[in-house]
Order: sequence, then structure tokens, then C-alpha cells
Amino acid sequence: MRADLRLKLGWTATLFLLWLMFAQSFHYQTILVGLGVAFLIASLNSDLLPSLSSDLHVTHRTIVPWVRYFGYLVIEIIKASMQVARLAFTRDCCGHMISDYVEHETVLREPMMRVFLANSITLTPGTLTVEAPLTGPLLVHVLTHEAADGLKDWTIERQLAAIERKI
Repeated sequence: MRADLRLKLGWTATLFLLWLMFAQSFHYQTILVGLGVAFLIASLNSDLLPSLSSDLHVTHRTIVPWVRYFGYLVIEIIKASMQVARLAFTRDCCGHMISDYVEHETVLREPMMRVFLANSITLTPGTLTVEAPLTGPLLVHVLTHEAADGLKDWTIERQLAAIERKI
């Protein structure tokens, strides 16, 4: 099977699964429309969609680290959400907030892995990636000292480094 056809079918399946997650029903019309729209989007944007194997580095060797990464990301988002909620509901919430920018030096060198790290930081409540250059440190806005310290030896970055080593 040609690579571009596999890319279209892979993204069609991915977009269709996303459609099903948000669908209100599993009526045959909803499923047919979802398949049609997913295929249309994948076909019209095939030059813009990243390849799972070459761009995102999803292969049989990296599938387990990717699953671990997403699992840890969900856990980190929940933990950070609870920390930010606790901060918001304390009497002296402003006394614990620092609202500062920190530079985070990363071990990741692959551009796509740096993008995943920057997005993971932004998805985690209490932190926001402000600048993510191709080389050098990431600039991150943090709400607390705890959030800034948590970036130093972060599980998410270790998982992405494991994926980068298997590329």
C-alpha cells in the first residue's frame, strides 16, 4: 500500500474515532457522516497532516512509551488541577502565587518531541509555555514555586526522552 494512501487512511481512522467520541448517537447516519467527513478532511489536507511514523515517531518500538506518556500526562494534569484548585480556594491564595517566568532547559533535541513537551506543559494547569524555540530553553510561565520545581525532573519529559532514544 502506498505511503500517502496509508497516511490518509490512518488519519481518516483517527479523525473518525475523534468524531465518535463526541457524537451524541451511534445511529448509522451519524457513523456514515463521520466517516465521510473524516475521509474528506484527510484527503483535502493530506499535505498538512503529519505522518505517524516519520513525523510523530509512532512505530512498533515506540508504542509502549507513547502509551506511558499519555497515561502520565493524564495523571499530571489531574495532580496539577488539584494543586491549582487548592490554591484558588485557600484564604491567602495570593500569598502562595508567584506568577513568574522560568527558563526550562530540556534534554530533548527532536523538534516534534520539544513540541510535545511544550504542549504538555501548557496542558498542565498552573504552567504555560510562552516560548518554545527549536534549540535552547523553553520559556514557561508558572503560578507557584511548586510548579516551577516540578518541571526540573518531570516524568513527562523523561517519557518523551525515552521515545526520542528509540527513534
